[in-house]
Amino acid sequence: MKKLLCTLLALLLVAGACCTALADVTFPLSDEVITLTAFATAGPYTKGDFNDLAMWKVMEELTHIKFEFDAAPSGQGGERLGLLFAANTLPDVIFKTGISNNDVVRYAADGQLQPIGDLLEEHAPNFNALLVETPEIYKAIVQADGQIYGFPYIVTASPSNISPKLFYNYKFVEQNGFEPADTLDDLLEQMRAFKDSDWNGNGQADELPLASQSLGSIINAFAGTFGIMTRGKSSTYWDVDENGELRFIPTSEGYKEMLMFLNSIYEEGLLDQQIFTADLAYFQAAAAENRVLFGFDHNTTYMTTYSDDFIGLPAPLSKAEGDEKFWAGQGLSVGGGNTFITGNCQYPAEVVSYFDYFYSNEGLNLFFLGIEGETYELDEDGIARYTDFVTANPDGLSMEEALGTYICWSGGNNPSVADDVHFGDNLINESTTTAAKNLAAYGPEVIWPGSFTYTEEESEILSDLKLDIDRIVSEKKAAFVAGNESFDNWDAYVASIEAAGLDEFREIVQAGLDRYNAIGE
Repeated sequence: MKKLLCTLLALLLVAGACCTALADVTFPLSDEVITLTAFATAGPYTKGDFNDLAMWKVMEELTHIKFEFDAAPSGQGGERLGLLFAANTLPDVIFKTGISNNDVVRYAADGQLQPIGDLLEEHAPNFNALLVETPEIYKAIVQADGQIYGFPYIVTASPSNISPKLFYNYKFVEQNGFEPADTLDDLLEQMRAFKDSDWNGNGQADELPLASQSLGSIINAFAGTFGIMTRGKSSTYWDVDENGELRFIPTSEGYKEMLMFLNSIYEEGLLDQQIFTADLAYFQAAAAENRVLFGFDHNTTYMTTYSDDFIGLPAPLSKAEGDEKFWAGQGLSVGGGNTFITGNCQYPAEVVSYFDYFYSNEGLNLFFLGIEGETYELDEDGIARYTDFVTANPDGLSMEEALGTYICWSGGNNPSVADDVHFGDNLINESTTTAAKNLAAYGPEVIWPGSFTYTEEESEILSDLKLDIDRIVSEKKAAFVAGNESFDNWDAYVASIEAAGLDEFREIVQAGLDRYNAIGE
């Protein structure tokens, strides 16, 4: 592991810290067309047969590689893929479907996944250059055995790593003589005023002072206020306390205080009573009826008809006036692997070069913007911009819907880079970008990935431990917020997690953290 990173860092000095390719790949990748099988997870906006997306024809002409995709619907890829691994009936390639670090180690040990690290310098110049320029990417994807198995999704677009944003209906706030909420007391005052306002004028008491598409988004919004998730939102279980010690967040005092606050606003009817079952469609429907004051979510477009009425708070909320502000809802710019080569594939080098293209400028244009002359044009500076077919679709389709027969990026888990030029500046509106920048200034200095990498033995132990711990945390989180579990039972809740193996969990995570910190030393 250290040997590979040292090689990368040496190349960094040679490359002058630029992000140009370290080698050239000649297209096509084969004289004859190579046909391979692949499993994929379709995005929520994918339209029609996944195999018929326009981007695949472009890629086949460029590379002479043709994929025959078996695509699961959005949200169902993980379960379907698990069955393929269990039956050992894998295709040549797994595309756009995340696999946890623990499972990667297990599948690799069984020969079901091939390592790609040794192929990158020669066959993946664009992706390899990113590893050279940004060692944090390498740290996030290298496994405990020193190997790299999957291509990751790297998200550098300014607003995308900040989620949720703290959106509020500025028209209600201004018309009622309020200033943007700065503290929890400000928030409570404005939510109470909105609850009884009949803001949408329908004569019904259906206002939602605080809403989102999930309880998880609400927790990410308030975590920093209560001093938890100090290593960012990707690491939902573990952070570092004020003494620099590894801390299990769901048993911490700050976590308890946050749940008590959420319980209080839930019981007062200020937090949406459907928050435990809410999803994006529900949230958008409520926003379309002008029922929402604070919409703590990802993008103002989720407010649909009233999106222009929402802007972001200028700073995170503090518990009280004068308290230090901290924003926890910021994630690492690189996720785990989502595109893998299985043990059945006979053309690993060609496949590596194929997916490396999606980390190049031309590949980014194709992956996120589609087909030149149809969905985008190059401006006078050579920057790709969507055409009116996408931004003002004649059939009234949203941008994502208009792109649904061309490209497959929706839903995430992409082997590519979502940067500002190709992604953010085209797809993210100004109010959302500003809201993200307001919060980024208060983000964590150090951000951890969602999981460290573990040995096969550690992974097996973690899988068993987390079955019980995940269940306890999930069930009790909802029960405490809803008031179905008294906070008098907090100590019993903590004891149940400790009895499920928290100390052993901590030891394994500490070992993974130590390895993570040692990379590059």
